[in-house]
Amino acid sequence: MKLLFLHKHNSYWDKKFEELKSEFKDLQILFINDKNSSKEKLLKEVDGIIGGFISEDEIDIAENLRIIFVPFAGVEQLPMKKLKEKNILVSNAHGNGKFVAERAVALALALLGKVIPFHNDLKNGVWHGFSVGESVFDSWISIQDKSIGILGFGAIGQNIAKFLKPFGVKINIFKYNKIDYLPKNVDNVFYNIDEVINESDILFLSLPLTEHTYEIINKERLMNMYNKYIVNVGRGRLISEEGLYLSLKEGILKGAALDVWFNYPTAEKKNVMPSKYPIWEFENVVLSPHVGGYSYHATTAGIDYTIDSIRSYIRNGKSLSIVDYNKEY
Repeated sequence: MKLLFLHKHNSYWDKKFEELKSEFKDLQILFINDKNSSKEKLLKEVDGIIGGFISEDEIDIAENLRIIFVPFAGVEQLPMKKLKEKNILVSNAHGNGKFVAERAVALALALLGKVIPFHNDLKNGVWHGFSVGESVFDSWISIQDKSIGILGFGAIGQNIAKFLKPFGVKINIFKYNKIDYLPKNVDNVFYNIDEVINESDILFLSLPLTEHTYEIINKERLMNMYNKYIVNVGRGRLISEEGLYLSLKEGILKGAALDVWFNYPTAEKKNVMPSKYPIWEFENVVLSPHVGGYSYHATTAGIDYTIDSIRSYIRNGKSLSIVDYNKEY
């Protein structure tokens, strides 16, 4: 089997590739920077790709391509209709779910705990709390005993529930299809998104971005989320950008913590504001630059999952996960 590596390279990949090649003697892993090998030439040769970005034209060139191993969960950037037409499998990775969940919980604790505004004020000698006679009603808020809503109950959502349950919270989740059991760490299963929102103090988003989930938290929903918090570690466009800004500006939403955004830097332009609205001006907002899955532990977990998926595919023709073309996750 020939695999073309089209992802960000590091020494841990090399280590895991060596393990694979020692196990499967016929396995070849090709790189674009190989001498005298253009990307187009290599695409024509390979059976599989390791990477999350490929165009429709490149898919047409890769006439022998059978599978794409995406080393992370999101696949909304792939031309799914073309892949379905060509019957090319997409196998994404869920190894970093517990680390993204950890980030989500950290963001929630920072948001309710007012960690960032208190930190910034104290740097300038401005105190909060009993020493300056501040009311306890103006202080930080505990996450204990809160009602938690989770939209997206895959690897990330399940770990959010697991990590939060010791705080004595109530966990509400959303499901599209009826289930006849109560998942671990879950108190209530709802089949209507508005019911989850209404029953929850804090809403966590860990959904993939598809045509069905685009702005699933739309402006109307946001403008009705009185005194609620929202934490997004899924994709930025799960939320209406304008609705988020207005709900914060008008004091409807009690706070937001975001690790995923509406605008991103590029190779040509690295200094980019994450939204066209000045969301960062509000004290009840915590900003994070989409790093939930980008740490040593999260990255290596994603690589391990991808390597195990390749190993499974070579051995028995089945990778650890397969993306549904129609659902796009």
